[in-house]
Amino acid sequence: MLNFFGRKGQALQIIRDTNTIIRSDEAAYADHHLRKITALADKHIERARAEISGGADPGKAPRWLREAHRSARKNNDQAGLSGATLAIIFLKAKVLGVAGQPACEAIEAFLARWPDSQDDNSGS
Repeated sequence: MLNFFGRKGQALQIIRDTNTIIRSDEAAYADHHLRKITALADKHIERARAEISGGADPGKAPRWLREAHRSARKNNDQAGLSGATLAIIFLKAKVLGVAGQPACEAIEAFLARWPDSQDDNSGS
């Protein structure tokens, strides 16, 4: 039973963190910056999912993702930091199952609201 409450508490913290990150990014950054965040998060999530389906441990963020997060933090790359953080949270929430589903849904909704637009780089 103790493990259940631990997982539930972890899920609640992940949900709070997700909502805080998304809310603060949407309040602070322009559309093109938000699209950059979602492009990075989506790329990280897809790569991690591919590795997990290939046998990688789903309970641990891949080393390359942790390094991307560390590098973004060190270089003050806010888009990279938010993208990597959301990807790490998404993976942790997936491991938590039903308890983590609200965090996954919030991240998926954020990705859908700010799709990566190839037209942003056209110079118009």
